Amino acid sequence: MTTKRDYYEILGVSKGASVDEIKTAYRKLAMKYHPDRVAESGKKEAEEKFKEISEAYAVLSDPQKRAKYDRFGHAGFDQQYSTEDIFRSADFSDFSDIFNFSDLFGSIFGRGSYGGDFFSSGRKRRAARGQDVEIHLAITLKDAFEGCEKEITYLRAKKCPDCGGTGAKPGSFPIKCPLCKGRGVITEGNFIFSVRRTCPECGGRGTIIKQKCKTCGGHGLIKKKETLKIKIPAGIISGTSLRVRGKGYDSPDGEPGNLYAVVMIEASKKYQRKDDDLYTTVEIPYPIAVLGGKTSVETLDGKVNMKIPAGCRNGQVFRIRGYGMRHLNSSSRGDLFAKVSIFVPKKISSKEKKLLEEYQQILERENPELFG
Repeated sequence: MTTKRDYYEILGVSKGASVDEIKTAYRKLAMKYHPDRVAESGKKEAEEKFKEISEAYAVLSDPQKRAKYDRFGHAGFDQQYSTEDIFRSADFSDFSDIFNFSDLFGSIFGRGSYGGDFFSSGRKRRAARGQDVEIHLAITLKDAFEGCEKEITYLRAKKCPDCGGTGAKPGSFPIKCPLCKGRGVITEGNFIFSVRRTCPECGGRGTIIKQKCKTCGGHGLIKKKETLKIKIPAGIISGTSLRVRGKGYDSPDGEPGNLYAVVMIEASKKYQRKDDDLYTTVEIPYPIAVLGGKTSVETLDGKVNMKIPAGCRNGQVFRIRGYGMRHLNSSSRGDLFAKVSIFVPKKISSKEKKLLEEYQQILERENPELFG
């Protein structure tokens, strides 16, 4: 497996670079490695470099993708985004003066892969990829700590069993669109300036259905419940989107879309999470606060003993190293911070009251300023 280079290194910018700096760096490199600007002998190498810098720009110019890349690096980022996902929402419109999207990206990335799908010239209709599906998946903090597997059920559009996804009545077939000649797009204008747009007659499918399938109404797809299990890695952060390839909507004539499960971690009554550290509150009795001792602290691993020094104050915070959340895709862990709260009973026995009164008298003699 080839290790990818750091995106910032590829563009030659710092991690704190602004969007304008990233655009400037990409423009300079795009002009340098534009396949039409190099000799024939160097075209192949230039195309590879152009792919590399374009992928880096597609990630770093998108605030959401950039934030995830900064946090997880290639290892975690590549689990959530395929190259297809990266380029689908990329905006290269600021560089239309140095290359033609349709021809350049289509020739370099290929019409059948992600490049051709997003920068196609429309000379020939492509098989449309199925729609992606997004669901929200609630888990507990304990689930996020340990990692788990969750079963989900959702509605998924699948190929109609009666027409096989064609949308045509069984026994009949779609016909080629007479307006676009099966290309799915039409070109308007002249030889100096032209615009391509989706064919209004066939809606971009390239075919027209004369006799619609009664089961799917001519759509080629019907919605059915789908059940599957999703593996959630230990250390996952709330809001992380997990991709399950090929489990989105089917396409009548292309590859299915992907399913994206957005993991939402439910609030914990006992712990607060900040990155991979956990924060909790521990009650201790007054004698231990004064004299020192040990108290039991509940962690996600079970109970551990924490040493309390003599003279511990209310609100004092202690760190228990290595008892926080697991780092994503790593064996290391964050820390647990325990804030001390001195326990004050609401009811006491007559014996306890007598002892406290005696103690109060001693305090009044030795520290009268405490009592006014």
